[in-house]
Amino acid sequence: MTSTASGTISSAGIGSGLDVNGIVNSLMAVEKQPLTNLQTAATTMQTKLSAFGQMQSLVSSFHDAVAPLFKADAYASTMATSSDPTAVSAASTTTAVPGTYSIAVSALSSTQSIVSGSGQFSTGADAVGTGAITISLGTWSAGQTSFTPKAGSQDIVIPVGAGENTLAGIRDRINAANAGVSATIVTDATGARLALQSSATGASNGFRVSVSDDDANNTDNLGLSRLAFDPPSGASAMTLTRSAANTQATINGIAVTTADNNLTDVVGGMSFTLGKVATAPVTVTVARNTDSVKTLLTGFVSAYNALTAFLASATHYDATAKRGALLQGDATTTGLQNQLRSIVGQPGTASSAFRTLSDVGIEFQKDGTVKLNDTKVTAALANLPELTKAMTHADLATPANNGYAKKIADWADGLLSSNGSLAGKTKSIQARIAANQKDQQSASDRLASVEKRLRAQYSALDTTMSKANALSQYVSQQITTWNNVKVNP
Repeated sequence: MTSTASGTISSAGIGSGLDVNGIVNSLMAVEKQPLTNLQTAATTMQTKLSAFGQMQSLVSSFHDAVAPLFKADAYASTMATSSDPTAVSAASTTTAVPGTYSIAVSALSSTQSIVSGSGQFSTGADAVGTGAITISLGTWSAGQTSFTPKAGSQDIVIPVGAGENTLAGIRDRINAANAGVSATIVTDATGARLALQSSATGASNGFRVSVSDDDANNTDNLGLSRLAFDPPSGASAMTLTRSAANTQATINGIAVTTADNNLTDVVGGMSFTLGKVATAPVTVTVARNTDSVKTLLTGFVSAYNALTAFLASATHYDATAKRGALLQGDATTTGLQNQLRSIVGQPGTASSAFRTLSDVGIEFQKDGTVKLNDTKVTAALANLPELTKAMTHADLATPANNGYAKKIADWADGLLSSNGSLAGKTKSIQARIAANQKDQQSASDRLASVEKRLRAQYSALDTTMSKANALSQYVSQQITTWNNVKVNP
């Protein structure tokens, strides 16, 4: 709608019959075609950018699947099995020597436990006495006739004042001291008793409890002396219920001992966890873990096929529709596709036994994917030294002699690097999208200017034609009037 100087309201074209909006919209539809083309191109570029992001993700997954296969440790993995896991369980590393081990367990390690006399205290709130308690870690001789302090340990002195001299208060003081001993109160029909236990197993983690009683007598079984355990000095009010001891076992007839129930570093690459006494030997068998290698090969096949399927779909040409897929003809994509087929299919020199991946059991299919041949894989796993060379060999001087996994991993590293072809392609598309956005903005600004100019021109034409029509009508009316006067004077 437009407003005239006289204050009347009119619509473009009403006075002239000229369809100004229709004319301008039709002309602008033609003018907008370059912007439409830019928007279509932007959509295509965004789709390509997404496709290259997916491609990069698949290459990364393929690299992750290949990476373990060029580590020699992957082929040296071992697996340990026990004839009685409840008595002896075992774990092995890549340094373990395959074989069998016969293990007998005559005694498990234990902690020292002592308890105060019954009937001395009714509840944990009973007062005991004041002074100081000293806890020392070490090894007791047979019959507790002597005590040898543990190397590197220090005596822990625990003062007991008037406000903390109850049985419960002394328990809490001992637990807070981190002296290598824990304290609890045992309550039954005879009353309350203080029980102490060493925090760690092993003969060297036994402990001695000596007191400095404020009643000036440390052996009278009164006051704090009721909590003493030091047989050589004659202060033994507390009773020994269990001695600290080491594990006693034999491995292939060889006697071994340890402070806890784990035998580590006794046999290279092996660790044994002892669960119970087993005088009848338990057999532990160590063998190469070829299942883990097969699992890695299966992962390689899956990752390769996922990448191959994506590349095939992205570069496919539909002969019926005569239309190519999104990346059909893209040099970066077809180059990557060709490199992948070449690096996986070419013969290698790292192993004389396995010259191709097909020899290992990774066979090409007609559709470009690969598949594991179980018979070949089993045979390859039976020859781990050669399989290891075929996959992991590294030749810095002549990379062409590298193993398959090494070659493929290096190739994927190159693609994924910051200056690799995938990163370069991504940056190129992003730059084109940014330029396209600027072009779209420029086109939009130009269209706004063109539309404004066209509307001004056609509105002016509409006004002119409207005035001409009005004049024509006026003249016609005057002629009619003049003719009527002549006919009817």
